[in-house]
Amino acid sequence: VGSASGVIALIVAIVCMQAKLGLVPFDIAEAETEIIGGPIIEYSGAPLAVFKLTKAMLLFTVPIFLIVAFMGGISVHGWSLLWGILKYVALLLIIVLIRNTNPRLRIDQALRFFWGHMTVLAVAAVVLALFGF
Repeated sequence: VGSASGVIALIVAIVCMQAKLGLVPFDIAEAETEIIGGPIIEYSGAPLAVFKLTKAMLLFTVPIFLIVAFMGGISVHGWSLLWGILKYVALLLIIVLIRNTNPRLRIDQALRFFWGHMTVLAVAAVVLALFGF
């Protein structure tokens, strides 16, 4: 993240990552049926374990993708590995802080947020990148 457009794009990516992972405030799919177990109520045993494992794997891989795309990646040579782990932990800390400090959004609020604010920020990042900022 060496430019203004990179910082804006990273912010948009972090917020979209929350939605991709289905974490609060964007866990709308679980909201209505939460009392009886959410959208995976029909599953038990091994299929339920696969769903939970998939969500845990996404929580591991999506932040690594953002680190590779926006923060210079992770190298396994010397201090670079420690620096990469620190980037990962910092990104997970941001994810947890967003999840724990925000209430769940309704569907209309989430759509307004993404189509309004996030789209404007994403377009601004692309335009700034086109002009070299």
